[in-house]
Amino acid sequence: MKYIKCGAEVFEFKPKPLPKTCSYCEEKAILRPEGTSLYLCKDCFLKFCEKRVKENIIKYKMFSKGERVGVFLSGGKDSATLLAILKKLFPTQNIIGIYLNLGIRYYSEYAQSAVEELCKKLEVPLHIVDLVEREGVRIDDFVFTSFKDKVCSVCGVIKRYYFTKVVKELNLDVIATGHHLDDTLSTMLSLFFNGDFISLSRLRPVLPPLHAGQARKVKPLFSLPELDIFHYSVLSELPIEGCSCPHGELTPAKRWKSWLNDMLKEDKTFKFRLLSIFMKKLLPLLPKEELEKEDEFSPCQVCGEPTPSKSHICVKCRRISLLQRVEDKRLEWTAEEFLTYYSQNRDRIVVFDVREKEDYEKGTFPSAIWVDPNLVSAEEKDFFKHFKNYQGKELIFLCYSGRLSYLFVLRLRKLGFKAYNIKNPEKLLKIK
Repeated sequence: MKYIKCGAEVFEFKPKPLPKTCSYCEEKAILRPEGTSLYLCKDCFLKFCEKRVKENIIKYKMFSKGERVGVFLSGGKDSATLLAILKKLFPTQNIIGIYLNLGIRYYSEYAQSAVEELCKKLEVPLHIVDLVEREGVRIDDFVFTSFKDKVCSVCGVIKRYYFTKVVKELNLDVIATGHHLDDTLSTMLSLFFNGDFISLSRLRPVLPPLHAGQARKVKPLFSLPELDIFHYSVLSELPIEGCSCPHGELTPAKRWKSWLNDMLKEDKTFKFRLLSIFMKKLLPLLPKEELEKEDEFSPCQVCGEPTPSKSHICVKCRRISLLQRVEDKRLEWTAEEFLTYYSQNRDRIVVFDVREKEDYEKGTFPSAIWVDPNLVSAEEKDFFKHFKNYQGKELIFLCYSGRLSYLFVLRLRKLGFKAYNIKNPEKLLKIK
């Protein structure tokens, strides 16, 4: 199986017997858990991961019998593995899957389908929050605002807002997230070198609520390596969406994650030793966040949710209000809409075909210029250089389904170009 994460990280795994016997039984081993000298078969590997998670839950008293536990699902490997392990370890626990559909074209719907299939497979109830239905906006729309280069930060604000809101709507006691060992360590290093010790303290595996209406936050996978989680999801045949969010950014934490993996080549126990130092030496020195006082909050004048903002408008509503100033948030044309517009504005339009060259040469839209589909992953300066001569023009992109061409459009919009995607390109490609 091949799995692509935000930031273009690629995971691949095809289980096959190794020339070793399992360290726990007589079966043929198929892999080694990261940071160990063990060779494990499929069943023993799954039990190995489940044991680690159970030890975390018990040691840190993450939740107790009778509590309502919400698991926030993204459609990816981490949250899918978390839900599967929790359901297997605690079959009678009141567990609810939660998915926040952010309206990201060519991504959110695919992820939601994976989440729905996962919850059906595991027999877990699913609660879906649709941003378009609730707010009338999409995360994509923020490419038209001053946050076009920081879409992930806006996404984080909206997620945190709805996490708190859903806790109250579903009367949850605990929310569990799929943060793993690599997340913990890479974020730790990034925060440490930025001197952000308050945020460092929030990397604890259990975070108590900071004010009324919040739930306890727990990270049962915090000591499990990301690679092991990927292997668990593949071996358990969990439905996951193996593509990256089109807004994925190369954050400082992701750069540290790459460094951690390089260090692992020299010392296979490096990540676990670093985690031990963080948990036993550094965390005890950090101040814990204090419970926020009720009188520090007031109802948001827009949505009514409590906020500490002196303006009495919460961060989420301030971000959403930016979109009210944007009159035209169009990023896509249907083939029919485009043809009508194109017939009247040919001199200002440039069409690009980002399919494979052999398909482009078999036939494309008249005057369409071929662009190597791999360019979408190029460094920003190279990407910009390729299109800089078309500034001032309206750039139209098409591919097989609209998915890849949409990535080009988003990147160009963030660079200030006026770019559009063709929603149903197959209709244009039939034109001779």
